Amino acid sequence: MKSRLSFRLLIFIPALILITLISFILMKLAPGDAISSYMDPNVSIEDLAILRNQLGLDQPILIQYFKWLIQTLKGNLGFSIQHQQPVLDLILSRLPATLLLSITSLVCILTLAIPLGIISGYLKNRKVDHSITIFAFLGMSIPSFWLGLMLILIMSSILQLLPSSGIINPLLIDAALFTRITDISIHLILPVLTITIGGLAGLTRYIRFDTISVLNQDFITALKARGLSNKRILFKHTLKNTLLPLITLLGLELPGLFTGSYIIEYIFSWPGMGQLGLNAVFSRDYPLIMGILLFTGGLIIIGNLIADFTYSLIDPRIQTKKIS
Repeated sequence: MKSRLSFRLLIFIPALILITLISFILMKLAPGDAISSYMDPNVSIEDLAILRNQLGLDQPILIQYFKWLIQTLKGNLGFSIQHQQPVLDLILSRLPATLLLSITSLVCILTLAIPLGIISGYLKNRKVDHSITIFAFLGMSIPSFWLGLMLILIMSSILQLLPSSGIINPLLIDAALFTRITDISIHLILPVLTITIGGLAGLTRYIRFDTISVLNQDFITALKARGLSNKRILFKHTLKNTLLPLITLLGLELPGLFTGSYIIEYIFSWPGMGQLGLNAVFSRDYPLIMGILLFTGGLIIIGNLIADFTYSLIDPRIQTKKIS
């Protein structure tokens, strides 16, 4: 396991550089730039050219990238053209809201997906299994952005039960701590529900198939022959073997859940990195876009490292495996 983690750490920086290089080139190939969004009839073409020169936007793509990379390695992610603030400060200011939304959604998904998937696999081809399967397929087929808009329409506009945007009522910013926590929790309900329904469907099906696979193995048959109860077999032996591949999946899905909430954040006006990132894309704010891409790419690699480490804790036998 140590050699495996060492290998992962060794390729961490090259992989991150490759991700940012490809992203930078694709971003630069798109039409327009940051100056285009600030065009004013009163500003001359010469002034725009001078501004592009000052920002280095008139240089070749690779030169721009390596200048950005050198500054990044020094800990300087640049200055946002749109917000006129350091990129790192902007990301850190929006990170808590995104973490709150993503972690809450992940907890809800796992709390529901694990028991639903195991029950569905254990009761294969029964009415309960069919009901869970129908729910899963509906969740997988409904686009998250459409579901979010429908929830806003029904729960906020028609029934007026829940707020449709923001993280807290502006009138309660200076209220007591308990009042603010309650209001934030209420604002969380719709975006968390939207993310949970989308993420729950695929994970439930995955756990169902894995549960069926484990229940068909010879050691389960041997445990039944020894007279162990179905409850003990299911929750002690089957659950442990089902969770092993799930950990790897979560290591890959965690960054996806984090970045997948960006669109939901934009729909619900949640003041996180998603709203910040999409506004940066619309305004061609290259330094801010690259800062968010760097952060997201790092999450993907860190997710893999966490999955490898956690995998070895649950099943120590994995430590003896070699990298082929």
